Amino acid sequence: MAQTALKSVKFDPGFAQHTTILSINLEYIYSKINSFKNFGQKKTSFKFNYNQITRMVENNVGFCLGSLLWAVYIKSLGDVNIEGNPCYGDTFDKDETCGEIDFSIKYFEQLKKDAKYYLGQNYEVKPLYITILNLYKEFLLENKNFVSTKTTNDIVLPKDFVVPSDSDLKKINSKIEDVIKSGNLLDLTEVLNLVYAK
Repeated sequence: MAQTALKSVKFDPGFAQHTTILSINLEYIYSKINSFKNFGQKKTSFKFNYNQITRMVENNVGFCLGSLLWAVYIKSLGDVNIEGNPCYGDTFDKDETCGEIDFSIKYFEQLKKDAKYYLGQNYEVKPLYITILNLYKEFLLENKNFVSTKTTNDIVLPKDFVVPSDSDLKKINSKIEDVIKSGNLLDLTEVLNLVYAK
């Protein structure tokens, strides 16, 4: 599906505007919750923030999936320059690279406990979310956090990914365009099976 006329592609097609750094935002929310002395106030504060927390956590998964699918799509375009890679030229640090993703994986257990403790509710951690986060972690490590990723040829995809057909690539790109408009990044799970069948 090489498009020789294409000079460059963006590192991020527009996912970042719909997501946040999870650890920083959760630290801020929990500091507000924990600023209350009695349980009733903490419970009310957690309840007030619960929808925001779940949306942030799930959108974070969608962002990771979006990054994976975008990599699949742009790699199919042939050897094209990547523009706007904020990591390029940096130094690869394994712990730093994995820190946020490890936090995201662990936080699902915390969210499950907190939903039970404060709300008496069961938050169901979907195994697919953990799978996506682990795939993204593998992707970050294989690419050494993109510090040397200059062109699409430099991208290393997860080993279990399959190369989609041209029609499937169009579906992936179309879904990416949809979620960038809607902000519902988790809708990308609808096309994950086109690249990952496990």
